[in-house]
Amino acid sequence: MSSWFSQISSTVSNVTGLGTTVESVQTVAETAKDGQYYTSLDENDLQWTLASGSSTENQVFYTTTRNGGFAFVQLIHSNIGLWNPTISFTCKFYDPETNTSIFKNINMSKFELSADKRSVKTDFFNIQLDAAQELYKINITHPELVVSMDFKRIDKGFKVGEGRTYLGGDKASAAGFVSHKFWPRAESKGTFIINQQIYEIEGDGMFIHAIQGMQPQLIASNWNFINFQSKEASIGMMQFQTTKQYGSVNINQGSLVLNGKLVCVSVDNHVELMDLEKDSETEYDIPKRVKLTWKGKTIKEEEGDEIKDVTIVMVVDIKNLIDKIDVLAEIPYFIRKFVQTFVVKPYIYQWLDKATAEITIGDQEKVLTEGHCFQELVFVSGF
Repeated sequence: MSSWFSQISSTVSNVTGLGTTVESVQTVAETAKDGQYYTSLDENDLQWTLASGSSTENQVFYTTTRNGGFAFVQLIHSNIGLWNPTISFTCKFYDPETNTSIFKNINMSKFELSADKRSVKTDFFNIQLDAAQELYKINITHPELVVSMDFKRIDKGFKVGEGRTYLGGDKASAAGFVSHKFWPRAESKGTFIINQQIYEIEGDGMFIHAIQGMQPQLIASNWNFINFQSKEASIGMMQFQTTKQYGSVNINQGSLVLNGKLVCVSVDNHVELMDLEKDSETEYDIPKRVKLTWKGKTIKEEEGDEIKDVTIVMVVDIKNLIDKIDVLAEIPYFIRKFVQTFVVKPYIYQWLDKATAEITIGDQEKVLTEGHCFQELVFVSGF
C-alpha cells in the first residue's frame, strides 16, 4: 500500500538507477534450508525494528467478511534519514450490501513502542499484541474513523527462510532488503464507525509485517498481492519484480491454510495477467482475467513426516474494482512534483471477486473451494 511510497525522495541517479550495472539479488527463497521454505516466527519477528536510514515498516490487517465485503487497516512508519519519520495509517472499508467503499490515509506524529517492541501507540491508532503472540487488538479513534477489532491467529505464522530478500549483494554486503512475516489466516471480528454509520464485521483475516530497508522505488517496478479466503482455505501470494537495476527478478512467496492448518509455504508461484486492456486514465495495461498458480510441498514438521506435492490453480475473472489509488495524491506536493518528473505514475488497483481454487495435495483428488479473492496490482517504477 502507500507505505511503499511514503518516503520517495532521492537524487536523480538514485531514483532511476541510470548509469549503473545490474546488481545481484539474494532472494528470500535462497535463504531457506533443505528445500523447506517454511520457517516458524521466533519471539522477535513481530517486533518493530524502526531501522535508521531509508526504511519503511508497516503492519497491515486484512479482513474478508462473511457477506463478501473487505477491510484492512495499516500502520506505517517511514524513515527517510534526513527528516523526522513519517507516521501514517491507511484504511479501506468495502461493504457490498450498503454500497459503501471508503479509503482513508491519515498522517500522525506520535509513535510509541511498548517495552517488548510488539505493541504501538500513536495519535489515533493503537496496536496491542498479547504475550502469547496469538491475538492483536487494534483500535483507531479519529474524527473520520473509529475501529475496534480483535485479530486472532489460526494455527501458526511463518516467514520464508530468513524472511528477507537482499538487493545488491548478500546479507553482509546488500544495499538494502525487503522483509515479510505472515499470519496467513486469522479470526477477525470488530466494529467500524464511518460517517456516523456502525458496521459490525466478522470474517477471515490475513496479517503481514513488512519492512523495506531502502527506498521503495528502488526495490520494485510492480507488486502483486493475492488474498483468497473461503470457508475451508486461505491462500496467499506476494510477488514483486525488482527494478532493472536489480535484474527485473520476480520474487514470490505464497501459502496454503486448509481446514485450519498451515499446509504449505511455496515460492514456485506465478501470476499471469490475461486479456489486457489499457486504462486511458493511467495508461497502464489492466487484466480482465488473472491466472494464479502455486507449486510447493507440504511442511515437514517432524522427522518421518511424509512430504507431498501441493499444487493450486485459480483463474479469476476481474469484475469488481473496489479502488484505484493515485499514490501521488497521497504524498506531499514537493515530493509529488519530483516523482512526476523522474518516475512513472504509481497507481494501486484493488479488486475483490468471487473465485474457485483448485487444490491438489499428493495423490488426493482435487479439492474445489469457492471464496473471495482480493487482488492488489501496484505499478511503482519503470526503472
